[in-house]
Amino acid sequence: MDWLIDALLDSLKLLPFLFIAYIVIELAEVLMSKKAKSGQTYKGKWGAVIGASFGMIPQCGFSVVASDLFSKKKITIGTLIAIFIATSDEALPILFSEIGKPYVWLTILELIGTKFVVGLVFGLVIDLIFRKQNAQKLAFQPSENHSEEDHSHEDEDHIKGCCGHNLEEDKIHPAKQYLLHPLIHTLKIFFYILIVNLIFSALIYYVGEEPITNFLTSAKYFAPLFAVLIGLIPNCASSVILTNLLLIGGLTFSAAIAGLIVNAGIAYLVLFKQNKNIKENLTIIGLVSLIALLTGYVLLVCGL
Repeated sequence: MDWLIDALLDSLKLLPFLFIAYIVIELAEVLMSKKAKSGQTYKGKWGAVIGASFGMIPQCGFSVVASDLFSKKKITIGTLIAIFIATSDEALPILFSEIGKPYVWLTILELIGTKFVVGLVFGLVIDLIFRKQNAQKLAFQPSENHSEEDHSHEDEDHIKGCCGHNLEEDKIHPAKQYLLHPLIHTLKIFFYILIVNLIFSALIYYVGEEPITNFLTSAKYFAPLFAVLIGLIPNCASSVILTNLLLIGGLTFSAAIAGLIVNAGIAYLVLFKQNKNIKENLTIIGLVSLIALLTGYVLLVCGL
């Protein structure tokens, strides 16, 4: 049962790093949510620039905030898509935890740089294409005389974090905000990592690493599509799977980046919950998926 012990030890060694990382992420999430609440920063023509920058913050917290802001008509569709594309969910914490391995620093820089540039470019282009729709959407302002129905939704104005906790209410309990939530998220991601490591370790032990990587890389022209389908799973586990496949050589960088571009954690679920325009939601997911596939295949042709 050496493979079982190895998988457990490989997962346990990530715990301290993940806990520290999620404390830092929680601090960043709170700071960004203060600016995001007004929505004014993201209404201008450079909203995609700011969105792509904030989207690079690890974890899905800011993409969740962005879905909420979009449903409240405070950011443009291009800004939302720029954030979704730039978001790496759990990929960066996992990569940072493997920093001792060769070329991981280079992979991190390539990942961050590629997702930022793609998010920025396509965010600006999409805002140009949808400029009339954006103008109509952002021009809408609720009247000062709120109806009773409006009051019933006042609680929805609070900014929520990735795990659904209310960032404003948590200010009253700093220990809960900066220790309990990071600990809960650390344990949750540890569980995903442990399951993935157990599966991979068992496959490597019983099948062998070379046959697995050969099988996955032999169908390299289908790999970006395969990765995008995994990335569309609205859960942290999808980015954990993609990152681990990248680290063991089961996915090329081009395929992994395609899957991580389309991955936005649970933000898609929040989008469908908050924004009742189903056609608009499907358009957003369709656009992000097309951008992910285009980026993946362009990088594949370039030999990455």
